[in-house]
Amino acid sequence: MDVAFALMLLPFLVVAITVHEFAHAWSAWKLGDGYARRQGRVSLNPFRHLSPLGTLCILLLPFGWGKPVPVNLHNFRRPRRDYLLTSLAGPAANLLLVGVALGLMQITRRSFLVGPGLEPLLSLAHAGLVLLAIINLLLAIINLIPIPPLDGSKIWPVLIHRIKPTMAGKHTWVFLVVLVFLLTTHALEPVLDVGFAAFDAVTPTTDRETYEIKIGAAYSLMDEALLDAAGREIDAADRLNPRGYETEIARAWLSLYGHDAEGAREHTDAARRLGAPEQDLALPEEWVAAEGQFPQPQGRPADAARE
Repeated sequence: MDVAFALMLLPFLVVAITVHEFAHAWSAWKLGDGYARRQGRVSLNPFRHLSPLGTLCILLLPFGWGKPVPVNLHNFRRPRRDYLLTSLAGPAANLLLVGVALGLMQITRRSFLVGPGLEPLLSLAHAGLVLLAIINLLLAIINLIPIPPLDGSKIWPVLIHRIKPTMAGKHTWVFLVVLVFLLTTHALEPVLDVGFAAFDAVTPTTDRETYEIKIGAAYSLMDEALLDAAGREIDAADRLNPRGYETEIARAWLSLYGHDAEGAREHTDAARRLGAPEQDLALPEEWVAAEGQFPQPQGRPADAARE
């Protein structure tokens, strides 16, 4: 894994692991087993939950882990049920964080409402929430796999086989090697794909993404000589972001397709006033200066201007 990328993921993984382990300790305490609480594990302090080796592996492997929360079944009022609930608490807490992140995304997705000065910050916050949700979803799904020491090795025996769950004990490293093998060979992709397909279905699209989709659709319609439909897409994009220079560049191309060099010149100037980079204006201005030559549908050279 790229170290810079791993460092970017590190704070989100720390949050996910901390909440996961806290949920195990808190639920065990509430269900009658105070052993983890006495060890200080009912805390949102990351240093009480992070494993040095597990944290190091975040930088080297595609995942990391925290210190397992100790549980004494004999302290539970109803050992089998309470052990199951304690084991489920970790993945459930991660899914709760996914839900919180999705809720906050409904706010950060409207980045055009805050003005050009704050839009990059809101877009960055949205990207962070997406990353937080993905990591927590990944942690929840992986922990349901029935491989020690993952929570699934404690959950599924209780739910299906009605047998006493077993711990990995001194052989934990063997199961970790198996898990790393499964992750690095993408053997778990079919399982992960189901979860991420559901996540994609409920993740809100940002105004910026919708804006870019509409501008792209306008160019495609111009290629097909559907200029009226292209104009409607540009107008829809402009309603989303009236300060976007991309719409003025698109209107310049629409004018060129309509053999209106003067209109193309006006829209190019408007795009410049809105802060369009000169390299994005070079190609439409070249066509404007071509004295009556206009781009034709299919194969026009404007793609280079949008790269």
